Amino acid sequence: MSDSFFSFFRKQPVIKGKVRDYEEVFFQIAFDASGAFLQVTDENAKPVEVSYLNYAGATRNLLRTLENIQDKNSFVINWENPEDKIYLKDYPFLMDALRLCDNIIDPQKLFIRFASTMGEMRLRLNPIKDKKAEQQVFQAKTVLQYKDEAKEGFRIINESYVLLDNQIVEIEPLGSGFANLRHFETKIFRKDFPLYFSLLFSNLDHLKVSCNGFRFVFSRDEKVKAQPCLFFEKVDEQNALYLRVGQSLPGLDIMALQQFELYRFAEVNDLEKIITIKLIEQEPTESYLSEIEKLLKRCQPKKKKAEQEEIFIDPPLFVIPGETAANFIYGELPNLLMRYTVFGAEKLKSYKINTKAPKLKANLGHNIDFFEGEVVLDFDGEEINIFDVINQYKKQRYVQLSNGSHALLNEKYVKRLERLFKKGKNKKAELSFFDLPAAEDLINEVANQKVFEQSRAIYEGFNHLQKQKPAIPKINATLRPYQKQGYQWLDYLRQHQLGGCLADDMGLGKTIQAIALLAADYPEEEKPSLIVMPKSLLYNWESEVARFAPQLSTYIFYGLDRDLAEAKKHHLILTTYAIMRNEIERLKEEDFHYIILDESQNIKNLKAQTTQAALMLRSKHRLALSGTPIENNLGELYSLFRFLNPRMFGSTTRFNEDYLVPIQKHNNQDATRALRQKIYPFVLRRLKKEVLDDLPDKIEQILTVDMNPEQHKLYHQRRAFYEVAIKQQIATKGIQSSQFFIFQALNELRQIATVPEGISEGRVASAKLDLLTEQLFDAIANGHKVLIFVNFLAAIESIGKELVKMNIDFVSMTGATRDRQSLVNRFQNDPECKVFLMTLKTGGVGLNLTAADTIFIYDPWWNKAAENQAIDRAHRIGQTNKVLAYKLITKGTIEDKILKLQELKSELFDNVIASDSASLKSLTTEDIDLLLKD
Repeated sequence: MSDSFFSFFRKQPVIKGKVRDYEEVFFQIAFDASGAFLQVTDENAKPVEVSYLNYAGATRNLLRTLENIQDKNSFVINWENPEDKIYLKDYPFLMDALRLCDNIIDPQKLFIRFASTMGEMRLRLNPIKDKKAEQQVFQAKTVLQYKDEAKEGFRIINESYVLLDNQIVEIEPLGSGFANLRHFETKIFRKDFPLYFSLLFSNLDHLKVSCNGFRFVFSRDEKVKAQPCLFFEKVDEQNALYLRVGQSLPGLDIMALQQFELYRFAEVNDLEKIITIKLIEQEPTESYLSEIEKLLKRCQPKKKKAEQEEIFIDPPLFVIPGETAANFIYGELPNLLMRYTVFGAEKLKSYKINTKAPKLKANLGHNIDFFEGEVVLDFDGEEINIFDVINQYKKQRYVQLSNGSHALLNEKYVKRLERLFKKGKNKKAELSFFDLPAAEDLINEVANQKVFEQSRAIYEGFNHLQKQKPAIPKINATLRPYQKQGYQWLDYLRQHQLGGCLADDMGLGKTIQAIALLAADYPEEEKPSLIVMPKSLLYNWESEVARFAPQLSTYIFYGLDRDLAEAKKHHLILTTYAIMRNEIERLKEEDFHYIILDESQNIKNLKAQTTQAALMLRSKHRLALSGTPIENNLGELYSLFRFLNPRMFGSTTRFNEDYLVPIQKHNNQDATRALRQKIYPFVLRRLKKEVLDDLPDKIEQILTVDMNPEQHKLYHQRRAFYEVAIKQQIATKGIQSSQFFIFQALNELRQIATVPEGISEGRVASAKLDLLTEQLFDAIANGHKVLIFVNFLAAIESIGKELVKMNIDFVSMTGATRDRQSLVNRFQNDPECKVFLMTLKTGGVGLNLTAADTIFIYDPWWNKAAENQAIDRAHRIGQTNKVLAYKLITKGTIEDKILKLQELKSELFDNVIASDSASLKSLTTEDIDLLLKD
């Protein structure tokens, strides 16, 4: 018994050298139309058959593997591979065996070896000139990026390896469709990008693509849902209607999903030059076919069975007799238009269905900051007021024309009309200046073109800014190229008295761009400018102005001795949001030159007193500075632009109907595109990775820790209690009236997950603290300075005690800290001060802490924007080291769910713009279920 056991593990004898003298063999990687294959050859590269028994080492092992493969294949008839070649795409594991061999040759009988570094497969699309083409053409070319060089002339072995000269280079797996890569090296029209890239990423993985400035984004969670569609093919001589039922994707031909194997969809955003790759979600077509079949049978005229004309069904095709088709078109089709997209509606003329797109005619005059007049839709000579058309469409899904025909309109088209034209007195239409670009795309005929000319020129001016050389005012700094462009954009807004939001990534110098703008007007301008900011930025603004533009005088309007009369004698009045709110009765009587809101997300809640106070202020020019103009919902964007350009979106109700509900509730891409187009000229956002080539990398990592038994027990007791309690609270009072209770519940669970000592009076210890101290010890031992951001004051206390025990010199800051700048100066300049410990709320904005290169987010906040702001206190201009940011997560708790929620919230920002504490009002019942479920 024991002998057999030990014999299993006993070393096998190793054969060294050849068993007997035998011809030398080589492993040749050769290619044919089916791909790369491996064959055993002699020194003349002629295939030979040998026995592995005559060889040793790696050669013996590989020969034995090849023999096993051939033995198995001998029992299989493969018509596609009659010569039984061993293709490396079918046996990828052979590459590991080849790596150990030194007798590999290529088709030219030259020795090849495995490269020591990996390569990266790239596809480049560059615009080319094609005189015959009426539209832009691109040429696609594949290259292998290897050792910082773009290599051509390689051959693909299998999904993970390519042959380059005399080297086998490993790449990230391209996927099972790797052989199709060569087909994508072709000329492609710009209009075909959605289908081209959908096919590309449905066939290939880990392929880096560059295309004329477009950025490619892979969405992990967001899917695009295929829409059910009806395609009217024809009406034949017997008046039978041919109807095909299928599914379609936006921007792709109706037959794309039927003709191609697609599981990824490429959504092309020309405005922001982003191509987003999403997974495709399709419903079984059978459910749609069944629905249409039932409706058609309901539409059959009541006749005797012998007289009944049958519906011919060959899924997905329906051939419908004329009388049944007429009943279906008039009775059922209008209702289906809500859910089904219709193609080929022009084939329905014989049924008195008018599918020709109407002409939009406008006769508008210029009002104060909007256009007003008569707008009609022209249906082949019959003109109908735009609001009558919209009302008819809402009621019956079509427009009744005087000749008895029904005009079918595209639902998206009607929605666009609703968004753009507001109803004034006597059925007159009002068009906002801010909607002019979108309206001009729709209007076919304008009675008075001159009315639009001045406004059109303003919008066209944005396109010419980069061609102009800006005259930068004299300041004590050399602006980077992107900062000069930022100043130019700000100055253009000032010239036309338009408000805007400078939304550059954190750390790109929004303050200095604003100072340059102010330096262009002062000291000649007589009226002072009011700059409102969080308290932590007051002295930072004062020092930045003194440093870069000492010719500008400043007054800090803060503290008990603040004097408005004295403040008005200075160019710039610096104050906080709290003081602005408290002093609004005095401030609203003043006429300022500029009002600048720094960290403008402080006015994200329209109903808040701070926001209402900001809206009461009077000035000639308005500007907002914020790295995150939207943190949680589109209501924040409305609040911001209500301040910047008050007439831009109209009433809150109208904004919700036009944008907030369609985008946030229904993921309506048309509404998203319309909103993005509308705000695009008035929001300038640049990312660090796009404009700072010399900024070090930022690496983010999640560190997870398990709860200890006591913590686990406490957490799940309270979670189970609150899961029931919150549901009861919402059921009886509704989610809005339950806000405070929900906040308390979620806050307690977050605290137990992070710092249970505060809840349990010290009886339950935090598992996170041990993990943090381990990481801190390593970081400081290796010469790093560290930032620690927390959300609970109890965490400040417990971490502070550990730092004292570890004899680590540190500073800490909370909302109660007074002299913050002295703490910042000490941390930045004192080499002995290793750690800056602070709350996310107080340390997350405005501070420059580039002395640190290691950051710990001790517990996650509701949205990632607040965490990004905190990390960018160190990852900004002036940083010379790679920045490491660690987020500590307690496994199996609400913190896991917060990470998921952060991803959902960040998509909203990316969709609309391009990138402090979140309001609990932005959490839906679905969000709360996600946070509380076990």
